Amino acid sequence: MDKITESEDIIYILINQQRSICYSNVDKTIAEEHLSELHIFDYLPFDNTISYEIKYYKVTVYKFNLDKTMYYLAVIRLQDNLYKYAYRDYLTGLYNRNYWEQLKIKISEANLHKRFYLIIIDIDNLKFINDNKGHLEGDKVIKIVGQSIKESIRKDDIAIRYGGDEFFILISSNKMYVAQMVINRIRKSINKRCKTGDIRIEISAGTAYYNSVCNLENVIIMADKNMYKEKNRKKSSRIF
Repeated sequence: MDKITESEDIIYILINQQRSICYSNVDKTIAEEHLSELHIFDYLPFDNTISYEIKYYKVTVYKFNLDKTMYYLAVIRLQDNLYKYAYRDYLTGLYNRNYWEQLKIKISEANLHKRFYLIIIDIDNLKFINDNKGHLEGDKVIKIVGQSIKESIRKDDIAIRYGGDEFFILISSNKMYVAQMVINRIRKSINKRCKTGDIRIEISAGTAYYNSVCNLENVIIMADKNMYKEKNRKKSSRIF
């Protein structure tokens, strides 16, 4: 899984005087997004070099001539001290949705025979806790689930707080029982953490398998459907 998540620490984009991309060490679509979102065309230097900081990035643009043709080289660095704010969820310490959006691009572009199970987890009773015990207690519940996920996955697995009460986990395995074991460990960890308090936390989970011939969006939809099947079974049997 670590091969999937590798990203360029430094992005290089070479553009000509007509503002066309001549070279980049990332996909052209990503390069174009960086040029637009970081307003690089607005900062093209009149002299040799210009540097500026924007969002989470430090951008340096070099102007030079090669064979009597003018070029600009944009060098884009993600600032290390801001990385955790860009890609980490402050409440749980897990990766956040920004990271997930970047990861989706990497998965789609990587020329690897990737196989993993996607687990989607939803906290069943977070709304009830927020409404009846307050959002501070709700935040505590989210932290407990995040901590339980973190201690239940392996080094090569990836855990993401997608938003609100929903979590995505990518399990580096093509075996369904491995994904189910992770879910069971998470539930046990949650129950253990709740024993000393007066909060009962219920989660629902759904899984789906991804490989190189699958469409990632379809895998997400399938895992989400399976999660809601479990949630609906609980409602119909009055477990929750």
